[in-house]
Amino acid sequence: MLKKLALAAAALSAPGIALTITAERLIRPRVFYSGPWHPEPPDAVRWPHEEAEIYTPDGLALQGWFFKAEDPDAATILFMHGTSYNASDMWVTPERAAAFHDFMRGIRANFFVFDYRGFGRNDGTATEQGTYTDAAAALGWLYQRADIDPATIFFYGFSLGTGIATELAMREPSAGLILRAPFTSVRDLAIGRYGWLRALLLPAPWLPLTNYDALSKISRLDRPLLVMHGDRDRTVPEAMGKRIFDAAPEPKRYVSFPASGHSDISADLVVPPITMFIDDTLARAAPTARATVSAT
Repeated sequence: MLKKLALAAAALSAPGIALTITAERLIRPRVFYSGPWHPEPPDAVRWPHEEAEIYTPDGLALQGWFFKAEDPDAATILFMHGTSYNASDMWVTPERAAAFHDFMRGIRANFFVFDYRGFGRNDGTATEQGTYTDAAAALGWLYQRADIDPATIFFYGFSLGTGIATELAMREPSAGLILRAPFTSVRDLAIGRYGWLRALLLPAPWLPLTNYDALSKISRLDRPLLVMHGDRDRTVPEAMGKRIFDAAPEPKRYVSFPASGHSDISADLVVPPITMFIDDTLARAAPTARATVSAT
């Protein structure tokens, strides 16, 4: 208790406030970077799709794209992407569009991708809490569709999106949680990657305010988990993915991609563990659902 009071006093002191402002100014541009937005619709993917207009409680309109599976009873993936790009990057070149087509053909699920505030064409400024609000609004858009079974929605986060997907799983139900290249926290990443930030952060354990502290949350997960990580990831070390996995309760499974980095993992590697995870999760849930129906 005394330690917490001392930290609070330090954070609220004039030097502490100055340190906090400095840290946020240094870290936020590195966490929230959209990359250029490309206005072309995803026609090049050659997959049925529709544009989504997502409205947030604080008055923003976000862009998303819904890709429909061939099977009308397919599961749905709500995808939360990483930083340094936006949804339009997934089909901006013929090579990326072809790769996304292969992903959709293999995944056998509906796929919903959206951009956070300040990303892509969206107005607003990205913040940690803002991205949580945006993800919840995207989930709400799915809930409004009659062709989506909420019990078969999976949250899927990549890189920055893993912190968002983990928080969404703390707030909202889903069939399962999929994390690719998850990090433990922004603080851990910054201390590990930027030596010049280490001296700023080590004496101030309350920093940064933009933290996405997934490691402190994952032990409360109440649904199946899939963690995937490249064993040569230089952006988010695989050790972080293993720490997230170790801290999570069962049921869970871990997939390490050999000789793979952060974002250079092809669909033929990513798709099989995801489809197996979805199929196994829904198969385990089916007897429970039938038992519930029989009892009513």
